[in-house]
Amino acid sequence: MSPADPLARLIADWLSDRISPEDFRTLDARLRADPAARAALRRTASLDAALRDWATRQEFSSAWAGAAAPAPARTAPSLFRRCRWPLAAAAAVALSVATYHVGTLAAPQPLAPGTRMLADGTVVELNGAAEIVPDYTATERRVHLERGEAHFTVTKDSARPFIVTAAGVSVRAVGTAFNVRLAGAAVEVLVTEGQVRLQPPPAPTAPGAPAPTATAPLSTHSASPTPERLLAARQRAVVGTTPSAAAPEIATLTPGEIARVLAWQHRLLNFSATPLGEIAAAFNRRNATQLVLADPGLAALRVNASLRSDNVHGFVKLLETGFGVRAERRGENEILLSRPP
Repeated sequence: MSPADPLARLIADWLSDRISPEDFRTLDARLRADPAARAALRRTASLDAALRDWATRQEFSSAWAGAAAPAPARTAPSLFRRCRWPLAAAAAVALSVATYHVGTLAAPQPLAPGTRMLADGTVVELNGAAEIVPDYTATERRVHLERGEAHFTVTKDSARPFIVTAAGVSVRAVGTAFNVRLAGAAVEVLVTEGQVRLQPPPAPTAPGAPAPTATAPLSTHSASPTPERLLAARQRAVVGTTPSAAAPEIATLTPGEIARVLAWQHRLLNFSATPLGEIAAAFNRRNATQLVLADPGLAALRVNASLRSDNVHGFVKLLETGFGVRAERRGENEILLSRPP
């Protein structure tokens, strides 16, 4: 790479999420056409991961190098077709580990997803410009979704129910996890764990309904109550918010469909001496493939890593290689983690 070659700057700008759309297109074209550029990306991504770990003052205790990258095909596939470079094979560090998993190389978004912890410990993940307004009282925990999309992992409190409202739709839970999206004239609710009670907007007053009296509150005549719907894990409801909207559409999604709905949540997760139980919970909230700790003692195992939140299998490989954890695949969507016999 000559001193005048801008490739190093383009890669650095992409890794730091400050690449412009024009530079992104230039980088994409370069990577598709130039095997040496792809090799440079692998090296830089591995170094970037190592520096992230060093910055958190963690020592590298051992390392291993993976196999060389495969020879490029005649025509390198476009990044825009969601191609993945095998960066995990370039470098991985065991015990004190920093790994970097590259998924789709995409143009930067105006606002990345963010995380907010509420007063009771409930974790809310906000998609881009989503906005919430908490309204907690002594008897209930209410959150108003003003716009956008948010995923809620609710802290259990049987004395104070947790309620999310969006455009007149109410979602009530005690301890569970669910996603709410406000989109135009509809609200989408997806339950990822536990159950919720869905209350659609009140139905409009029927023609010819009696006018309110001094002894009857206005609210009893302004709208007719609508029945609650109980939603279980993997169920999604689409609720219309206009007066002429039909009944909510409820469907049970496959793990793959759930993964697509929640794909916006995936980001780089940085863990520094974090207990494995917490890391597994973070992955399980975002992925159809669930990590199950068969040995309760593993929950306290502390791990240092920098991983994309959809890189479940890469994380499991890390545990097997660096920590001697045994992984057993059970079905399509569950991995059992245990200590070796």
